[in-house]
Amino acid sequence: MVSKERPKDPTRDRDADFRDRVRTKLLAAAEAIIANEGYAAVQARRVATEAGCAIGTVYNIYGDIDGLILAANTRTLSDLAVALKDAQIRSEGQDLEARLMSLANAYLDFATLNQLRWRAVFEHRLPDDYPIPQAFLDDRRGLLALIESEIGDTGPSDPEERQDAARALFSATHGNVLLALDAKLGPFEPDRCERQIRFLVHHVVIGLGR
Repeated sequence: MVSKERPKDPTRDRDADFRDRVRTKLLAAAEAIIANEGYAAVQARRVATEAGCAIGTVYNIYGDIDGLILAANTRTLSDLAVALKDAQIRSEGQDLEARLMSLANAYLDFATLNQLRWRAVFEHRLPDDYPIPQAFLDDRRGLLALIESEIGDTGPSDPEERQDAARALFSATHGNVLLALDAKLGPFEPDRCERQIRFLVHHVVIGLGR
């Protein structure tokens, strides 16, 4: 007996396409608000108005405002990863300090040019039991993986210790960038911030024996 394939439902396809278009519009509206005003300005009614849809659609597609901000932050992490990977490619063949500084400078440049988007990734707080999308976790883990790959065999042999080393280096670099952009230690001076990060990276490389 020959089985017959179930015919496609064109209505379902149209509904899926429509939902995808609305999802894209909502996300674009949220990203624009974050980039210009910060994530705290993302409100369901405003996003819905700018996307040209009903306020309930925001909740139907993203669950809540946290879900929408998470989607925007995932895009930011993805853009940051592209910038860092480009920097990694440009520094191939150089010594460890130069490779780590290439990543650090790319991070500083991204944070400087995309301050509110960058801040949203680290400042947006979620309830402890909030489900975090795998894409966000993967992209966040990817940032540390870039540093781990550069440290490679020069770092601790234990994988967990190598992860801790990468996390410590990232945290120190992030702290320098954040304090500089917030002008907590004086006016923001990109060159000075870079010098401070270079000091840190230089001594990390010495500590690794390279």
